[in-house]
Amino acid sequence: MATENMNMDYNFSSVFSSATFPSYTYVNRKSSGDFTYEERLAMALKQMGYLTVIDGPSKIGKTVLCEATIGRDKLVSMTGNDFKGENDFWTVVAKKVDIPLRGEVQNESAVYSQGEQAGTKYTSQYQTNKERVMRYFIENKKVLLLDDFHYASERMQHDAACQLKEAIRYDLKAIIVSLPHRVDETVKNNPDLQGRIMNITMKPWKDEELAEIPKKGFLKLGISANETLINRLVVECINSPQTMQSICENIGYYIAEDRQLREEDIAKSCYLKADFLPYQELFAKLLSGPPSRGQKRAVYYLKDGLSVDRYGLVLETLRKDPPLKSITVIEIYERARKLLDEAKTVHKLTMQTIEKTIDTMFSILEESGYEAERVFDWKERVLTFKEPLFLFYLRWRRDE
Repeated sequence: MATENMNMDYNFSSVFSSATFPSYTYVNRKSSGDFTYEERLAMALKQMGYLTVIDGPSKIGKTVLCEATIGRDKLVSMTGNDFKGENDFWTVVAKKVDIPLRGEVQNESAVYSQGEQAGTKYTSQYQTNKERVMRYFIENKKVLLLDDFHYASERMQHDAACQLKEAIRYDLKAIIVSLPHRVDETVKNNPDLQGRIMNITMKPWKDEELAEIPKKGFLKLGISANETLINRLVVECINSPQTMQSICENIGYYIAEDRQLREEDIAKSCYLKADFLPYQELFAKLLSGPPSRGQKRAVYYLKDGLSVDRYGLVLETLRKDPPLKSITVIEIYERARKLLDEAKTVHKLTMQTIEKTIDTMFSILEESGYEAERVFDWKERVLTFKEPLFLFYLRWRRDE
């Protein structure tokens, strides 16, 4: 990869942005048809009387798309958590944009008597209402962005749907960002919104699209990286542009003075990112399994010298190449068979053992207070990672 346009004023943290808008490494992706996602969002917002809904998998770039198309200064971003414990939709929105909930306004009137004029001043009080909030958005050309709105109470979701149905008729611009399995809840909460929604479904990133992130950033930084290493980065980010940004940013801690990217730089960066992920407790719970109640668990010996129980075995299979966001019980079983040292392992491994183990792991998530569906899903003998970062953690956690 060429090192032209190198500018030493840039640094890895400014070029690769995993938590802020990626100004230097933003990638315009093609949507369906002849338009990019940015063009489709701009088209949707021009439609009067419509609510825009953007759905797609976690960490795919839905919010970043809105920032790129609309501008961060024009977005008023809120999440479902902002509405917890609140009863009035517009009151919460008013607080977000610092519109006073109550106030006073002075008025003046004139009284005429026999050619004389006398002024009378009086003070009236007002309480913030939806008209005042809507006027603020429309006059300032602001767009309301509701992210992860399913975390609000069902009552608030229903109220919001009713309020937005009325507000969009007056050309208030609003966007709801949703996960795919949540996208129809907005319509279900208010059937009147049917036919008033502009839906944009963001598809998973293609490998060549993800590769554009390091290519753009390394060119800006003067880093030389061959296609093999770029492809390795694509594999390790597990279809997540945010994870790609983070891995590339961490490489800045390890790159040598010759500005040549090496395999070990990528590995060290991935280990570092895993160190900062908050999954240690969750992993420990899944690895431990339920209380054994005095019964010894079957031990499985692996070719690399490790000895594990069935919970450790399943977790070991999930961390192996290639990383799969969706994996069938048959694939897990086949991976496990390849890991086993069958000469030492006495207990026979079956697919029923694998299924029972994953059933129990899913129950552990729910009983521990974790939102199981945000980590992985387990349906029809297929395990699907809802949170790609947890799969990344499984692959790159440091063995104790």
